[in-house]
This record gives sequence, structure tokens and C-alpha cells, in this order.
Amino acid sequence: MIKNILNNKIYEICIKDNFFHLKNYVNIIDIYPNSISILLLDKKLNISGSNLIISAMDEYEILIKGNIKNIEFKDR
Repeated sequence: MIKNILNNKIYEICIKDNFFHLKNYVNIIDIYPNSISILLLDKKLNISGSNLIISAMDEYEILIKGNIKNIEFKDR
């Protein structure tokens, strides 16, 4: 079952108490204290706010901590 989830390229997002958890991202584009851009399979994800840091990551998941003010999806 876990293997099926990891092979699934559909992203999943969970936002909770100043944490942003993303599953199945492709690549990190830019990292700044006030914005982080992440490439998804078919979209670009822009997260803006303040004191944004990547607190954990691996090749499938990323956890961002900070004061998240805006989340924007753009077509690739």
C-alpha cells in the first residue's frame, strides 16, 4: 500500500498550526524567508509569508514552518 502511495504522483497538502506539509513534489525552485516556490507535476506552487523555513524533507515530502499568508498555484 505504501508503495502505491509513493508511486502516485498526485500531490497532497496539509496545513496545520503554521506548518505546511506537501507530499509528492517534484523539485524546490526557490527558497527565501518570505517565499518558497515548489514544482509539482503539472503546477508551480508559491507559498508566501514570513519566517518560512524547510524544517524537514525527503525525496517525496516536505515540511515548511512559518507564518503562511498566501498559497498560490500556477500552471507550468
